[in-house]
Amino acid sequence: MSISFVVEDHVAVITLGGKGTLPWGTKVEEHRLNPATVEGLNQALSQILDNPTVHALLVTHEGKFFSNGMDLKYIEAHPGKPTQDLQVAVERLLARILTYPLPTVAAINGHFTAAGAMLGLAFDKRVMREDKGFFFVPAIDIGLIYSPGQTALMRSKTPQCMHMDMIVFGKRYTAKDLHPLGVVECTSPTDKIKQIGMHLASELTLKGKNQLYRQTMHGIKKNLYAEAYALLTSEKIEGMGFQNVKGVDRAPTPLKSKL
Repeated sequence: MSISFVVEDHVAVITLGGKGTLPWGTKVEEHRLNPATVEGLNQALSQILDNPTVHALLVTHEGKFFSNGMDLKYIEAHPGKPTQDLQVAVERLLARILTYPLPTVAAINGHFTAAGAMLGLAFDKRVMREDKGFFFVPAIDIGLIYSPGQTALMRSKTPQCMHMDMIVFGKRYTAKDLHPLGVVECTSPTDKIKQIGMHLASELTLKGKNQLYRQTMHGIKKNLYAEAYALLTSEKIEGMGFQNVKGVDRAPTPLKSKL
């Protein structure tokens, strides 16, 4: 996955892009979470904080996936300790975005699923394509148990009425489902996603205008999401059971939807 960012009117815009197939068989355009993508996102987040002219963050993407979750084919090809290291790295990334010291917006022009759903939830606000694209977390279908930190993150960013269907039963949601529930700030035609995301981010730039605002925002978010942050950054992160997952393609995915 290629990760690039530009600064537009005090908003840093990260774009997730790239095409092709990785050596272990994952399609790059799914923007799955593997060591390279986690490192790339962390580097971009650090570089943005080094720029005092940036007052808000927008993350968007090319193609029909914001993120299709953990890179299960990478995990199957690299069993053992690297798997645990990847889960820890992903949870640290989620905690970082959850408490990032700038206003954050995700502009989602397609699917965000599994750990990719959690990645989208970690942002302060979300705008989602109105006509196509799914949000769901399918652990039940592939024999995984989301960690306490991941579960706390999902609980903290979604209403209680969603928790059983979403976390336990893997229900799929569209933008039209999520908007009334407050999970997405607004829906948008596909050609307006970035524009509306930029508008949301620009409205929040005054809350990230200097170092004092950044420090204050980070502290407020850590307190607001104290349980999720503590569990995602714990020294002992509970494994999800990746060692038991075989034939990862049996998971229901939105790959056939025509985005």
